[in-house]
Formats: sequence, C-alpha cells, structure tokens
Amino acid sequence: MPVYERGYTHWRPSGLKALPAWLVIARRGVTGPLKRRRILLLVLLAWIPAIVKGGIIYFRLKAGNLTDLLGAGWASIGPDGFLSFLEGQRFFVFVLLAVTGAGLIATDRREGGLTLYFSRPLSLVDYLAGKAGSVLFFYLLITLLPVYVLCLEAYLIAPGATGLTMLLAIPARATFYCLLSGVSITLVLLAFSSLGKRSIFVMVWWAIMITGTEALAAIGGGLGSRGMQALNFLGQYHNLGSLVFGTAPRIDVPAPVSLVMVLVWTALALAVLRRQVRPVEVVS
Repeated sequence: MPVYERGYTHWRPSGLKALPAWLVIARRGVTGPLKRRRILLLVLLAWIPAIVKGGIIYFRLKAGNLTDLLGAGWASIGPDGFLSFLEGQRFFVFVLLAVTGAGLIATDRREGGLTLYFSRPLSLVDYLAGKAGSVLFFYLLITLLPVYVLCLEAYLIAPGATGLTMLLAIPARATFYCLLSGVSITLVLLAFSSLGKRSIFVMVWWAIMITGTEALAAIGGGLGSRGMQALNFLGQYHNLGSLVFGTAPRIDVPAPVSLVMVLVWTALALAVLRRQVRPVEVVS
C-alpha cells in the first residue's frame, strides 16, 4: 500500500519474538484437525481403554486382586501392564494417524504448496519437523498422555504403588519408548504421504502397511515360520517396547532385531522424504 493512501499506518515493532517456522507449521497441523468433530470423537474413543484401566485401578481398592480377572495383565500397574496398554492402542494409532497425517505432504504436492513453502526462508528440516510434529502430537495424545494420567492415579490410590516407580521409572520408560516409536512411525507415514498426491491413496498404502504385514506375520506364525514375524510393522515397535520396559518379547523375534528393524525403517523413511520433498528456488 502506498504511504499516501488512506488507511496507511507506519509499522511498529510489537517486541514479540516470532515463533520458529517448524512450530508454526506444527501448530497449524494440530489446530486444523481438532476443529473437526470426528477427530475429537476418535480421540475420545481412544481414551476409553485408559478410562477402563483407571476404573480397574480404583476398584482394586474395594475388590482387591479380584479385579485382575477383568483385565489380566493388561490391568496391572507394572511395566508389563503399561506396555500391554500401549500395545492395545495400536488400532487407534493406525486410524488417527491415517486421518490426520495422510494428506500433510500429499496435499502440498497436489496443490503446489511446496513452492509456496520454500519460497520463504524455510529449510527442509523445518518443513519436515513441522509436519512430523503435528502427527507426533496426536500419537502422544492417545499413548503417552494416558500413561502419565494412569501413573498419577496409581500413585495416589493404588495399594503398594511407590513414587519411584509410578512417577519416575514407568513414565521415563514410556516417554523414551513413545518418542522413539512415535517419531519413527510418523516419518514412515510422512514418507507415504510424500509419494502420493491424494490422501485416500496414502491411507490405502498405510492400511496395507499396517494390516497387511500383521496378517503376513500371523500366517507365518501359523505355519511355524519365525522369520515372517519380522514383517509385522507395528509388532516390531511393540517388541522393541519389551526391551525398554524389561518385559517378555511380544513376538517371536529378539528385541535387538526389532530395534534394528525400526532404525532401518526410519532411515528409509528419511531417504524417501529427502528425495521427494525438495526445496525449490523461485525466480522472479
């Protein structure tokens, strides 16, 4: 606007420091889905297992160990019980991440958003960190946050619960596991998103990756083939959790092998993202 036009005002610095670019992208990726009722409903449904487990912890005060019959090891407040809870969240992780993250990069590729993003002083790391941050938020919202709440409840009311275990040991293990698995799963999903331009196709690829590998592992297990268990995508992450929580393996594969598989998938996802998402130079 020319300075002589009506309505022109001189720019005055607000004194506020601008948010990092990656945080702005992540905030937009979080606030957008939270405005949709179906996302809020899905998050609420994902919290139902935590509410049930919390109820079992409470009623243990009245019924003692009789409540263990309702949930077996899943209802316990030990490391195995919390890992079982995280393992049980896999369906909600699969659905919520698909709905919120499948189109993050695919939509930008289809609508020319990459050109708009990288015409600004934005690095590839900031772009990917922002997109990954929004997906990771929803992952932690239905995995790590319920564990924190359950640990606090167990410390306050569960008989025999100690602060060292409920407020330090288990939250620390859960934080490490959820961040490690969440970042890796997020990058794999974003890699799928960068390969397509339509969210629906990305969701189909994601479904094949999750349910297809689980079915192949189940078939291999039925045939007595241990090697097929290594194909179970989410199963490898849960098996890695057994190494972090110090519990029995979740599948018939050594936990260190699962760690290697997770690192391989993460490296492949980063390679795909580096190839598919390229900063462009806008020449005026």
